[in-house]
Amino acid sequence: MAALNVELAKKPPGCLEHIVVHGMIRLLESNHSERFTALMDGYLPDWRARRNDLNAAPLRDEDWTGHAG
Repeated sequence: MAALNVELAKKPPGCLEHIVVHGMIRLLESNHSERFTALMDGYLPDWRARRNDLNAAPLRDEDWTGHAG
């Protein structure tokens, strides 16, 4: 059973929806095959844009400068 990283709660709702739909489709299709892509397209047509938004953002909002914020 997979778990969601609590840091994902800081992401926009569209990114969270992508993560949940992706995970549920992986239950039906275990790899990123053509069938997987077709299912993603069917359930979440803009999934590629949402994935790109998610991948563009850091997982954590961290301050690497050493200053307490």
